[in-house]
Amino acid sequence: MLYVCYEVLLSFAGHTDAVMLLALACLLTLPFRYVFFGRGDTWRPSIILPSLFFAICMVFGRSYDLTDSAEIVLGDKARIICAWIGGAGWMLLAIVAFYLVFECLDWLSSRRIPFSEAHFGRIWRVAHAVLSVHPFAGPFLVLMIAWAPTLIASLPGLFMGDTGAQIRQWFNYPNGTSDYLRLLNPSVLLNGHHPVVHTAIIGSCVQLGLSLFNSANAGLIIYTCAQFVITAACMAYSISSLRKLGVSLPVRGAILLFFAFMPMFSNYAALLTKDVLFADAFLVLLVQTVKLVACGLPRRDANVERAGEKAPVLFARHDWLLLALAAMGSTFLRNGGLVFPLAACVIAAAFCAWDVHVARRAAKQTGTAVSCATPRFRWVGVLAVLALCLASNMYFTKVFMPAHDITPGSKREILSIPFQQTARFVQKHDGLNSGVNPTVKEDGTIVEAPCDGLVTDEERAVIDRVLKYENLGRRYNPDKSDAVKNCFNEYASQEDIDAYFEVWAQMFKKDPECYISALINNYYGYFYPSARDAWVYSTARSAEIMAKPDNLKYFDFHPVDSKVVRWCDHLINLYRVAVQRIPFISLTMSSATYVWIMIVVVVYLLRRHSWRALAIWVPLLGVLAVCLIGPCNGSTYMRYLYPVIACMPFAIGATVTRSDFLWS
Repeated sequence: MLYVCYEVLLSFAGHTDAVMLLALACLLTLPFRYVFFGRGDTWRPSIILPSLFFAICMVFGRSYDLTDSAEIVLGDKARIICAWIGGAGWMLLAIVAFYLVFECLDWLSSRRIPFSEAHFGRIWRVAHAVLSVHPFAGPFLVLMIAWAPTLIASLPGLFMGDTGAQIRQWFNYPNGTSDYLRLLNPSVLLNGHHPVVHTAIIGSCVQLGLSLFNSANAGLIIYTCAQFVITAACMAYSISSLRKLGVSLPVRGAILLFFAFMPMFSNYAALLTKDVLFADAFLVLLVQTVKLVACGLPRRDANVERAGEKAPVLFARHDWLLLALAAMGSTFLRNGGLVFPLAACVIAAAFCAWDVHVARRAAKQTGTAVSCATPRFRWVGVLAVLALCLASNMYFTKVFMPAHDITPGSKREILSIPFQQTARFVQKHDGLNSGVNPTVKEDGTIVEAPCDGLVTDEERAVIDRVLKYENLGRRYNPDKSDAVKNCFNEYASQEDIDAYFEVWAQMFKKDPECYISALINNYYGYFYPSARDAWVYSTARSAEIMAKPDNLKYFDFHPVDSKVVRWCDHLINLYRVAVQRIPFISLTMSSATYVWIMIVVVVYLLRRHSWRALAIWVPLLGVLAVCLIGPCNGSTYMRYLYPVIACMPFAIGATVTRSDFLWS
């Protein structure tokens, strides 16, 4: 068993310190003994099933990470045996981990962490001043100070691939998306490939900078600083709201430290992309949803660290404004974002209505009046906010955009999965006709691309009417569908697309393993901590994007150059490298880590039958579902999962800690 643990640990991507891992493997004998020999409830389905899924993800994830296929798992007999041994090791390790984590969560949810002024003195007083005396201003200032070096190093803001195109759209300059879309008006290049509202925000800031300071860089600084402050404020608000929900001081302190010192958050706060402001709105929406779901329950005051402190109001009048702003922001700052306020508002309204029903039934049984602590029509207000989002979205997409000749986004954005499957099938079976280059063996022998006859001339013609066939196989990237989608024919008719899906279904029957591999290859990074994980957006890469001819032709974007900026950039890069090299802590920079944390919490809430708490995780699961039909692997882009990562500390604090009295 010790050897199996050792081999499993050594298979982690990017971890090569064998001595340390061997020591950790030795230490694992203690929890193994406790779980398998000291307890009698180890084999519950809530432990076995997620452990089995974890083992499968680790074994197959490693294979796809190294070979882009299941070759390591399903190769010859030796590899199959090794895969079974590795899977057994992962299974045992996962059983121990799930069991101990569930025990820890049971303890955390049923008692208060001992942390008082009498025992911790100055540390408690500082934490109390920052998190309780000034529950919003304290965390906000801490985040602003902790993130300030990143902001300085990133000025005027971090560019990523889409930033320049969005800005050029606003100024009606040629951009990548306007080149392929069927524009409603060829003279109007603004389109819905990116959220139009976010394009307007970032474009207006650049326009303001040009008007006031005759500098596009100044406009970027205005946007970056505004986004930076908003992000810090939203995270500080989530921490202050945890106090109202009765979460203890140590938990809130740990969340603040995570936000402050996890380099991803400061990096994204200065990143010029739509995902950051959407994550801010989504976080506030989740906070308001939790408050609405919880405010109808009887609760004791768990916030009072000192006698005589007044219990805070859980959902005040200003919270309605925040709910409306967050719902509207979630709707318009991401294409298709309406589904998130839809889910959140339906959940909140349902529990508000249920609480009124329970209060009325209790009052009827006791013969007393219904308590004013449970507003009778709060659920109506929630549905009114939802109606506002629905009406605004319908007006914007059906009236405003057509009236201003703003072209909607392409339908190709929702077809990543079938397009990737087709491209992989064509590359494997008809590479000779789809642009795949010959390969050269070590002995110099040239091997032509495959052509085994599984793709007929008629099928090639059908695919070519939707996707450019002549180089389809060469464009295939297992981790990212952009190259395949970019050659989608915007002029393809609905009949062409229907015919394509008929061919797609026929090809699945010919080689289902190829389709399954294409699906796994595009998304395994959400469940396996890949060696390819790329989470950071660097100033060096940002400068390269700024200097692209498409951007320099219209704007003078450039990094701010000063001694202070260079020093901050150097220090931030050193800190990021240090975090990346610390064993296990480096896993916090992997999408898979947060997906598995979410799975653990959801399974835990299911086994506890905490339906209110579980409902809070539905919007987060919705974001993950969108990621799993998106264009990129979790190891390629982490920003698609960033809204979940930003919300997870609050969601865990609100639904797990003190759950016995809050969610019972």
